[in-house]
Amino acid sequence: MESPQSVQPIFAGEFRHAMDAKNRVTIPSRWRRGEVDEFFAIPNLKGGFLMVMPPAEFTRLAQKVEHDQSLKPEERPKFLRQFSSKAQHVTGDKQGRIVLPDEQCKVLNLRSEVVLVGNYLRFEIWDPERWQKADEEDAPTFSYLLDRIGI
Repeated sequence: MESPQSVQPIFAGEFRHAMDAKNRVTIPSRWRRGEVDEFFAIPNLKGGFLMVMPPAEFTRLAQKVEHDQSLKPEERPKFLRQFSSKAQHVTGDKQGRIVLPDEQCKVLNLRSEVVLVGNYLRFEIWDPERWQKADEEDAPTFSYLLDRIGI
């Protein structure tokens, strides 16, 4: 039987949280696995949000790139170098808060309030205005795909 710590969480839902002066934000309790959670935070500059994922998902993505034969052999180490160098290790405290890296917050305009958005095996942290715009832009595609796959 698997322990609760070994089970990969599913990140679902949308949560608005305050971010304090030390860049701490509370992770929703249903997204936590134990007393202390570890994540990797990576800015998605094109999308304008912070991707946050547990170590298992970070490793899975890196291994996927390492073994992806559709990528040129010289592309794989370049991507992995950038992916790993931009990632920041963040650890939750006993209250379920993580400290977001200051530089990432500045680049992504994350300030006093943020939106945590579930994205299956990872979650995203958005500026509320930017999230509202992205959500509105994505809604037609989501509706179309719901219909297309029969849900």
